[in-house]
Amino acid sequence: MSPPTLRPLWPCVQRARCTVKSMSRHVTIRLDEEFHERLKARAAALGTTVTALITEVTERELDEDRKNFLSGIEEFADHWGYFQERFGN
Repeated sequence: MSPPTLRPLWPCVQRARCTVKSMSRHVTIRLDEEFHERLKARAAALGTTVTALITEVTERELDEDRKNFLSGIEEFADHWGYFQERFGN
């Protein structure tokens, strides 16, 4: 009887190794219980995970195009009275 071969497992190990190379960095944050429960509830309501929700919100906050757009909206809001007066409702 010949010894078992590990060859069939090699593709699985190779895939796992590739996954490890492309993994993201881990960040640890501390949240109070109430906030964590609210975060979990929001993630569940959106059909996502807490990690995905935090990542999405953080990416949105760091998006320079979004910041520029929002500052443009603020400037427009500052002049809304003029637009209403000049062009009507």
